[in-house]
Parts: sequence; structure tokens; C-alpha cells
Amino acid sequence: MREGPRPRRGNADEVEQFARAFQRALPEDYKRLAKAAGTDIRTGARWDEVHITLNGARGPLNDVRVRQAIQHAIDRKAVATAFGKDLPVQLKTYGSHFFMPNQAGYQDNSGKYGTYDTAAAGKLLDEAGWKLKGDTRAKDGKQLALTYTLSSGSTSAQEDQAELIQAQLAAVGIKISIKKVPSNDYFAKYVTIGNFDLVSFRWVDQVFRSEAYPIYRQAAGKNLYENYGSVGSPEIDALLKQAGEITDPTEQAKLYNQADTKIRALGHSIPLYQRPQVLAVRSNFANYGAGGLADDAFTKVGWLKE
Repeated sequence: MREGPRPRRGNADEVEQFARAFQRALPEDYKRLAKAAGTDIRTGARWDEVHITLNGARGPLNDVRVRQAIQHAIDRKAVATAFGKDLPVQLKTYGSHFFMPNQAGYQDNSGKYGTYDTAAAGKLLDEAGWKLKGDTRAKDGKQLALTYTLSSGSTSAQEDQAELIQAQLAAVGIKISIKKVPSNDYFAKYVTIGNFDLVSFRWVDQVFRSEAYPIYRQAAGKNLYENYGSVGSPEIDALLKQAGEITDPTEQAKLYNQADTKIRALGHSIPLYQRPQVLAVRSNFANYGAGGLADDAFTKVGWLKE
């Protein structure tokens, strides 16, 4: 599921109203709510990942070496630190497209492409023919210039992230222009039809790995499925199909991790950090809050006796 409003069912609506819970995990929300009387801050680790998708279907990003260079040029730790500096939890980078660090089966498949290494980025760009001309790289008389598409409804944290990525890529000679587009058009006219170079959004609540199949399978012409950057391979498709057909969780995890290694090498997308749950809940409201990977047990939710 992409970032956006999530439908809730049954009495969860009532619970959320009474619990005064806030799911946005923004530093400004936390600092305000942490001081509210009678409030508990409850934290958890949900399946919620922030990433950057690279569009391999057009322009310079069509070259896998450019995508790999961008992986090296982005300091993921710095991005996570910047977002989490005022939150009550420490954000950490992670290295999987299929598992969160608090899930069985998780392993870090970042490999060499997960390392922040501007020298390696420069070498890959040189090999791809993009040579430094002053502060920006160029090839055949054209600058290495890309756009980072951002919704006009983005939070301050999302805007800060875009500017940080812009500065990090400028350090290796890649010019990034931040392009703000109307919120209502962001997915329909840009992301889902592959009309971008770089975008960042969230995939949430993918606790079943098979849900990720359309994100990483090869696009079929104009049918991108959910692989908006059109980066994939027959090998990845075969591994994901095989993984979806077996029930043994250990063997399934092995196949997903094999696929993940290939996804990382192709420069499909860059996992940044697992976004935390930070909720403000009335302190006398029990068994409700940041459940992480667990479901809320509403039969156990209620007010404490005074």
C-alpha cells in the first residue's frame, strides 16, 4: 500500500477518536503532544518503509551504472538522522525490500551498493561517460540533470529530505531540480505512469511478501503494475514467482532474499529507513498504541479504573 489515508473498520474509528492517536510521526507533532497533560507517547515498529524510486525507463537513469552511482552517493544514515533527530526513537537504515528488521527472515542485502561512497559513485559515472565539467557532469554536450518530483502537499520533513538528497547528489556532479506538483496529481499524473526521475514515498503494511510482487516484476509495455521505475529482470520475476508458490517460510525467505540482492544490484530503489510509529494516547487508555507488526486486540482495549 502506498502512502496515503488508510481505511479503518468497525470500532477502530471510535478508539482512534477517544485515544487521540496521531500516526504522522512528525517531529513538530511529537514536540507538541509530548507536553500535553495526561498523554503517553507510545512507539512501535510497523511495516512502513521510506524509499527513493529510480526511473530506469528514461534518460540517464536508463543506465544501471548511473542508478548504482546514485545508491553510493546517497548517505542514507544522514537522511535517517535528519528525519529522526527530534523524535523519541532512533531511526536506522535497513537493507531489504521485503522484510523489516523486526521480522523473521530479514537480512541486510545492501551489499556494496548500500555503502555511502562518493569515490565509487564517481568511478561508475566516469565509466558511464559522464565526466565532470566544473561542478556538474556532462556527456555528449548534455548535463547530468535529473528531477526529484515532490507533492506540493509534502510535509516539512519530506521537503528537507528532497533538499538533502539534492545536496548529496550535487557532491558527485549530478544536478537535481526539485519539481513540486499538485498533490492530487502526484500519483496519477507522475508516479504511477513513470513520469519522473526520482520520487520518494512509502510502502506500508506489506507483511505478506507476495504483495510486493507487482512492485518488482518487469513492466509489460505501458502496464507498469506497481514497478513505476520499470527496473526488473526475468531472474527476479522467476524468484518472486517461485517464492509465492511455496509455503515453507524459511525457504520462502531464502528466495525473497536472493531476489532482493538482484533488485539492489539493478538499482531499482533505495530503502532509506523504517518509519516509526509515534502515537500520543491518553495515559489512562490501556492496550492501544503503536502495535508494530501486531493487530490491535480491541476486546482488550479500554479505560483504566480510577
